[in-house]
Amino acid sequence: MRSISFKLSLRLCAVLISISAQELYSQGEDAASLPAKEPVPANVHYIEVPAPIHPGIDPQFPELPPKVEEFDPEDDPDFIRRMNSIREYSENVDSLEGFGGAWDSGLSEQLASIGDLEQQQGNHIGAIEAFDRAVHINRISNGLHALDQIPMVEEMVESYLALGDWENTDLYNNYLFFVQQKAYGTNDPRIIPVLDRLASWNMQAFNIGYGAALGVRLSSAQMLYSTAVRMVEVHFGRDDERFTRYLRNLAISAYQVSRYPHYTMEVDRPEYRNDQEVLRQKLNERKSILPQGYNIGVVALQNIVSYQSTRPFNAYAMAEAITHLADWFLMFDRRRTADDFYLQAWELLASEENGDELIKKLFGQVVLLPTFAEDPRNLKMSAGDAKSRNTLSHAYADISLDVTEAGRPRNIEVLSEETEENAYRLSQLRREVRASTFRPMLVGGKLERTNGQVFRYRYWY
Repeated sequence: MRSISFKLSLRLCAVLISISAQELYSQGEDAASLPAKEPVPANVHYIEVPAPIHPGIDPQFPELPPKVEEFDPEDDPDFIRRMNSIREYSENVDSLEGFGGAWDSGLSEQLASIGDLEQQQGNHIGAIEAFDRAVHINRISNGLHALDQIPMVEEMVESYLALGDWENTDLYNNYLFFVQQKAYGTNDPRIIPVLDRLASWNMQAFNIGYGAALGVRLSSAQMLYSTAVRMVEVHFGRDDERFTRYLRNLAISAYQVSRYPHYTMEVDRPEYRNDQEVLRQKLNERKSILPQGYNIGVVALQNIVSYQSTRPFNAYAMAEAITHLADWFLMFDRRRTADDFYLQAWELLASEENGDELIKKLFGQVVLLPTFAEDPRNLKMSAGDAKSRNTLSHAYADISLDVTEAGRPRNIEVLSEETEENAYRLSQLRREVRASTFRPMLVGGKLERTNGQVFRYRYWY
């Protein structure tokens, strides 16, 4: 009952910020009563940023996210030590309850320690139970909005994420923002990491397709990142490393808006508009609640170029910032503007003593755009179909292609063996590659068609 009452109170808090009600999907039919059907081919859900294949060099991909069920105590020499510690803390809890009752304030610390150890053990359900009770006791002892509950709630979120429990991850991330925004207000620099955390979660939720209105996710993320950029600039100046990081994240959100423009209209629906306006007011944000695409991306990337111009001169860093801006124009078919910026970047590197080396590093390889969007692309982007990669199978496919001067792939050929089992997935992959934009190589400062580029794609299905 204790945890239930706590979660109910969280839901009331969450209404005050941009939490949308999550839809439950029901099959509505008894599968057993239906006639047997042909097995449906597994769809590709995610595509990793492809790795170029060079002769004799095996492409390297980021480490895969761990699967909860794959945890093996025998692989962890500290497993027994933590089990003994959990037992000791549990005995302390029993002792404190015996003297001070179930709500003794000293219980919170002991339970939080148990939660931390259970989390390290891979027992996320046990960790959540311990943290949940610790937070509830803390709220009784120190008040509903006490800040010392924050670390425990943050750990709960990590366990909910590990379990793929998106509903509670959403609930508690918004609760973290509610409590800290209430304590700090909007103009306190301590709110900056809070803004970042909630913005990042909204982008993650969008990327996996969680929520009834994905456009609301983009709206929230853009307002939060925009506020974070402004706060960093005001309190720490443009030299702070977070300034460009948040601008880049803002550009990523703008890119997603441009890819899925139909989601933006959801924000203006009556059931979501008020919550987004409340969030905008809390943030003292001047921009519209409607998420923006092209223009926001241009401004963000221009500001990164401007930031680099104020730093101690670094030719490569400046050229890279200009190139990302050029990439943006290329993706949106502003070819002439893109060519001008690519030439600027190339000339900047060419003027350096090691110019050839720098040019080869930045422009000597065809790359998928945008380069700053590093997360795997979700091909099944739709509300109510949220799947994380650690619940799916993955495979690889090698693809050869030509890239035109405008960044368009041509003559796409799947080099990997095609079987009856993977044929449908490879056709999906081929279709996505065809719709992609690549940065061609630059030769003499000009984009040049490149033939026979080979990439390895990792995909989840």
